[in-house]
Amino acid sequence: MKSPRPCVRFSRASAVRGISLAIVALAVAGLVSLNSIGKQSADAATATSSALTVKWLADDSRVAADQPKRDAASGHYSEMKNLSITVSQTSGLIDQAVSVSVKNFANGVGTRDSSGFTGTSVFASNAQNFLQAMQCWGDPTAENFRQTCEWGGRYTPSGNNGLGSSAFPDTTMRVGTIDADPNNPNDVDNPFLKVQGARPIPGKPIAGKYEILDYFNPATSNEVTTARIGTNGEGSFDFEPQTADTAPQLGCGTEGHLRCWLVVVPRGTVFGGDAKCSQFPDPAGNGSTTYTKWQKNALQAGSPINPSCDYWDNRVVLPLDFAPVGSRCAVGSTEQGVIGSQLMVGAMSSWQPDLCSKQKTTYSFSTNPDSVARHQLLEGQASIAFSSQPLSPGEQTSNESRQTLASTKLSYAPVAVSGVAIAFLAEFDEGRQTKLNLSPRLVAKLLTQSYAFQVPVATTDDDPLKAVAHLTVPKNTNRPYRLLSDDPEFQSLNPETARFFQQNPSVILPGPSSADAVRQVWKWLEADKEAAGFLAGSPDEWGMGVNPYYLPFGGAGAKVPTFDAKGNYVLEGNVHALAAVGLKNIDDSPLSLATVPLDTFIKADLTKAPLAVVENQRPFDSIQLAPYVDNMLNSARTAFRADPNSKTIWDPSKFNQAGDKGDWVSSGAQEPGKKFMIAITDTPSAARYGLNIASIRPANSSALTNPTKEGLSIALAALRPTSDERVTQVDPAAVAAPGYPLTVVTYADVNLTLSTATKRKSIASLISQVTTTGQVPGTEPGQLPAGYLSITSAMAAQAAQSAASILAFIPASAVDSTSDSSTPETGDYAGGNISAFDDSGAIARGAAAADPTRAAATPVVDGEARTASPSDNVIVRSGLALSLGVGSAGVLFAPILFKRRGFL
Repeated sequence: MKSPRPCVRFSRASAVRGISLAIVALAVAGLVSLNSIGKQSADAATATSSALTVKWLADDSRVAADQPKRDAASGHYSEMKNLSITVSQTSGLIDQAVSVSVKNFANGVGTRDSSGFTGTSVFASNAQNFLQAMQCWGDPTAENFRQTCEWGGRYTPSGNNGLGSSAFPDTTMRVGTIDADPNNPNDVDNPFLKVQGARPIPGKPIAGKYEILDYFNPATSNEVTTARIGTNGEGSFDFEPQTADTAPQLGCGTEGHLRCWLVVVPRGTVFGGDAKCSQFPDPAGNGSTTYTKWQKNALQAGSPINPSCDYWDNRVVLPLDFAPVGSRCAVGSTEQGVIGSQLMVGAMSSWQPDLCSKQKTTYSFSTNPDSVARHQLLEGQASIAFSSQPLSPGEQTSNESRQTLASTKLSYAPVAVSGVAIAFLAEFDEGRQTKLNLSPRLVAKLLTQSYAFQVPVATTDDDPLKAVAHLTVPKNTNRPYRLLSDDPEFQSLNPETARFFQQNPSVILPGPSSADAVRQVWKWLEADKEAAGFLAGSPDEWGMGVNPYYLPFGGAGAKVPTFDAKGNYVLEGNVHALAAVGLKNIDDSPLSLATVPLDTFIKADLTKAPLAVVENQRPFDSIQLAPYVDNMLNSARTAFRADPNSKTIWDPSKFNQAGDKGDWVSSGAQEPGKKFMIAITDTPSAARYGLNIASIRPANSSALTNPTKEGLSIALAALRPTSDERVTQVDPAAVAAPGYPLTVVTYADVNLTLSTATKRKSIASLISQVTTTGQVPGTEPGQLPAGYLSITSAMAAQAAQSAASILAFIPASAVDSTSDSSTPETGDYAGGNISAFDDSGAIARGAAAADPTRAAATPVVDGEARTASPSDNVIVRSGLALSLGVGSAGVLFAPILFKRRGFL
């Protein structure tokens, strides 16, 4: 009999030193390297400072000379002549999203599918009047320009390209099917030219290998295979410009290649060639003939870059001017290491080049979990760390570290105001939905895998409902909700749009590493009576309850059915045998999410699929169904790309990480017109990738609010002192609408005691600049990117005072100024709470509770005017919380590094 693990335990860090060394190893290896010195994008949907409109005919823009000549005799001319295309941002580009809008196309008909064409056996939802887009690096006037374009990565011989029936297969190719046929002696090819100037990469499979997929593929390519047009002749889509860090084969942003190109190819209703363009049969010919060149009312088969088609002649070319991806700091500049909160990724990407220029210092930024950064700061492994909470005795793991903290002089300067965002992408056949309303309780449902679509289920199971038998069955139903939109709470929150959400979202969570910002989410849920009640086990008014795996262990509802190796219920007499599950501490006391604000998102449901044991096949689990992303920036990017990387397809030929043959592989990105992603990210990252942000309710309120400038600003009225009076933080329980309850203030924490005079000078300069000119909103280097709110005058005054005190600090004993080290050391790392588990997945007995809101030197009693601290008798406080009994989660976390290369 196989049954779930009985509980999920949470622990303090006993493996701190090993994980710390892993952090350093990751940094050295550069697994995730974001070393941008380029300016941050403005909101991808609204940036206008470098927006550009190009007309298909008689263009008078600054890139008119780069457009191809238009031929009035062309069969495409009449339906293209009024077309114009606008891109929201053309300069200072990094890895981000830009908005592309289209006007006066398709003569008011809009995008059509192939269902109305009698005799067509292949269906495509985008068969006429759509657009295709790609990024190219070459000279737009050169004959071989098309060969420098990233196109063909969505064509996969296996067919698993994530496009489904959204487009005809040969529209994704670089050549026609007749040229890709290995049995065809025709030697015509349309290779891809890398910017590095190496040999051309064949544009079709050769000897069974399609080499282009080694350079870009469905998971990495930014090509847009279909963008739809409305009946008014207008449409819009988001495009992802890629720097050389993401797409080295394009080289965009490197020296000599700061400018690349966005190429949009409109596809109307006129066919662009003959059988060499596409062998798609003409429906009127009963499948026995192909289309002829310029045949009207034709289905749009064929590649946009195939030389045998003339679609390429209709292209519109728009410039993409990238920020340099290399360092602009002078050789020999001082280097200052900065670590900490991932909420600072967007700001540092903008501030870093300006700091380089004005302070003559390279500020190398690497993200760590806030609690790790605080520990490294205390140990002298860093002199400055970004964090949202102060250092506190409760977060230390030994008396020695608490004594060290008591004797350490610290300075805190507020440097940024941003927020946690519940961002989403919802693109259906009816168009993109831009509004989504969520309550704290509905978010609690999503974070606890309480919907059936969040639990591993295999199509091979004889009864898929068995896998979700542990979930509650709401009133007036006979099974858990099939869709998120079936939930009456979702319908009541979204009365006008719920009917459009006819598919379930992929929920993207950063983790499993910890973050102070994540704790803010749990505090918001705990402050709301409905959400807290749900987390404690009270069902909503329609009868939906929390997933039992997320209840406190030992509760009446914390039980699940068990199954034997054949996937049958295990019985005790005539009733199902139940196993106790739930959350508990190492002392076996139950852990309640209704009262303990974790700083991580957990995946506690231990269901595996398929339920029945299959020979030579391992089951998949919650983490394979919905893998973590390593940080909030990648959470936004994953949502934008609509690729949840859900590993639910069994590949018997693939070797897993352990070397065993057979593994679960990704089912691919969501199809165009069938995209629904919900991601926990931060407001700057959501803006960077042009995501919509859900409106949420403050605790115990029926009003809705958003992280606009107004929402973030009003939330600051709920700032409350933490354990250190110098650090105040937004208390979600005290935020009233229209304030945004997930607002977070980030501080620069400085260890004065272990700093050198050189470091204190560079740190003071950093604080002085980023809290003055760095708070001016804009897209220029050194300005404040979209998604942040400028700090208040009181915060600016505190920052100025902090900078002055840092410069004026005189250590009790001299610190050797020659010992400057800009990166964390790789020596012993004994202490600091970075994990909620010991090696066995249990809390180390006798470990002190980690309480980041306790005073550094003097205990402070929480009051109404102070941000509430978790109670002393709760073991879990901060650090890395994981779900036990599930599959490999990969590395614990990947730091984002800003050093000498370019940003992702």
